[in-house]
Amino acid sequence: MKPCFFGLPLALVLVVTSLFLHAQVIPEKSRPKANNPLVSPLAQAEVDSLQLLLRLTPLTGKIAIYGQLCFTYASTIGNLERAHQYADSIQLVATQLKSKAALSTATFYAGMLARLDGQPAEALRHFNQHLAFCKTTKDSAGVANSLIHIAVVNNELGNYDKSLAISYQAMNLYEKIGDWYGVARSAMNIGMLFVSMKKGEDAIEMFQKSLASFTRASPNVNAKMGKLRALINLGDAYAKMKQYEKARRFFKQSLALSQSIGSPRTAATSLGNIGEVLTATNQYDSALVYHLRALAMREQALQRDKMAINLTWIGETYLALKKYPQAQAALLRALALAQEYHSKPTQRDVYEKLSVLSAAQQDFKKAYHYHQLFALTQDSILNEESARRLSELQTKYETGEKDKQIALLAKEKQVQQKEAQRQKLQQRALVGGLLLVLVIAWLFIYLLRQRLKNQKIVLLKNQEIQESNLKRQMTELEMKALRAQMNPHFIFNCMNSINRMILDGETDGASRYLVKLSKLIRLILENTEKSFVSLANELTMLDAYLQLENLRFKGRIGYAFRVDEAIDPEITFIPPMVLQPFVENAIWHGLMHKEKTEEGTICISIAEKEDTLICVIEDNGVGREMATKLERKPVGRKSLGLQITEERLRLFHKGKMGRFVQITDLKDAGNQATGTRVDIQVPLG
Repeated sequence: MKPCFFGLPLALVLVVTSLFLHAQVIPEKSRPKANNPLVSPLAQAEVDSLQLLLRLTPLTGKIAIYGQLCFTYASTIGNLERAHQYADSIQLVATQLKSKAALSTATFYAGMLARLDGQPAEALRHFNQHLAFCKTTKDSAGVANSLIHIAVVNNELGNYDKSLAISYQAMNLYEKIGDWYGVARSAMNIGMLFVSMKKGEDAIEMFQKSLASFTRASPNVNAKMGKLRALINLGDAYAKMKQYEKARRFFKQSLALSQSIGSPRTAATSLGNIGEVLTATNQYDSALVYHLRALAMREQALQRDKMAINLTWIGETYLALKKYPQAQAALLRALALAQEYHSKPTQRDVYEKLSVLSAAQQDFKKAYHYHQLFALTQDSILNEESARRLSELQTKYETGEKDKQIALLAKEKQVQQKEAQRQKLQQRALVGGLLLVLVIAWLFIYLLRQRLKNQKIVLLKNQEIQESNLKRQMTELEMKALRAQMNPHFIFNCMNSINRMILDGETDGASRYLVKLSKLIRLILENTEKSFVSLANELTMLDAYLQLENLRFKGRIGYAFRVDEAIDPEITFIPPMVLQPFVENAIWHGLMHKEKTEEGTICISIAEKEDTLICVIEDNGVGREMATKLERKPVGRKSLGLQITEERLRLFHKGKMGRFVQITDLKDAGNQATGTRVDIQVPLG
């Protein structure tokens, strides 16, 4: 008689089992619907593609596909129930094939799901078994996969140093075999460890590496979701460092990627993060827009548990905008959702903000009530947190860690309980103290405003006096500059030259000379009426002056203007009469002493640097030392025109320190004077 199983022949049982395994093991009714708002179209397409491939793959090749589906549902989609079904399928196929490699793979996925189910000790047991098998078979990829999951579990248990060392070991292995997805995951875990260790710069560096590696990996849905998490982590890291603009940029990138993938969950997360960054920079109106968009997306995706967080942010933003009715409606709705899903951290945050809102509305009784609820919820969370940490320490003990930290945490719990009792005593005096603080704050603000008002009046008066003094000094210096430019000796010499030309019968030359002189005088008089003139106007005046001097010196003076191409002389404005004194000085103290057979040259170069014109006046005269000897004047003595011009430049630079006129003696290789160079910094109008 043939063996039977519940009354069926064994051969029939084996056939049915094989067909069941080939049909994916998972019942058809448990498949997620295509229109599930929580599953992105890209993730659904990936799943559909794998399921189609599964039907066409023989039994020996199904394990790898089951593994991909298990990981996609667990990590990308977040459906642990379905992930468990695919992990069971791996176990069934591995048992039927009697393959040690397949059984080790089943062990690996069992460890992954144990970690996600909150069973770290069980997860470590499975991962260590898989690691030992991969080392014996010299499977580098398997070793790296086991190591990174062991590192993640240790991170969750708070063993940061151990997790960091294992993560670096895994990352080095992934880099050797060219698995960029693995490199990205390792770098991500290292970055999270640095965040926990409060090493923001190191965390950002690792998140950047993770982002680059996800980009380099094969562009499947898991890589894109990993890239999305890297962008969000970068934004969070920069936000914690209060570099809000950089944080906002990465959150916007994550939002764009979420939308391209079609993932409403991560898109809503990115929108909320952008809203929080805007709130931190006091841009409440813009923050409200993003929070409302995030809420609408959560509602569409039926994420009622996440809606409570978004509503809390919205209530906080309305509170900052002093829109109290809207803030109260949002916060009460958030409270109802948080209570529905037993989210104590969200309830705590809502109670705190409702207390602040009630105080802002002058309802101190309700503010005190909500503050009491906040304190009670905070105590409850602390107790649960202590219990959780005690459980984690117990797990460490079971995996080889010492149990001394358990006693330490118990003491910490006692301290927390005493602290909670002390806070309750303080709360009884909150209402009376709050009223007293409000009165004192009002008086302080009133006195401060009066003081600032008086200081502002005094400051304005001082500014008016300073401006009046500055204008007076400028007027006096401009008159002095006019007198310095309208040098009597220069005008007398020009008139003598005209007279000599007339007596010598050179009436045409005398006429030209007289026209140029009148043009120069007219330009000087016109320019002195203005605070700023165009560079073109100033150069025209200089050209007229140099032509007159050249006529007087019988054509012995050559000159050239060099203006940088980036400067438009017509729209560039400078103080009037700042260059002519230096040109005059170059002629009378440099070129005038040259031999009559030698031609003198002056080059005037103009360039722009920031808000200043750099003017260079260079001549090939005898130099300052020789001019001083010939004129028998003290060394270093400046002419009146130069002194006045330097004082004007200092005033135009508005009291800035530094030298605005630099005079350099030019010499050749034999230390012989070859001329003089003057560098002038002229402020632009």
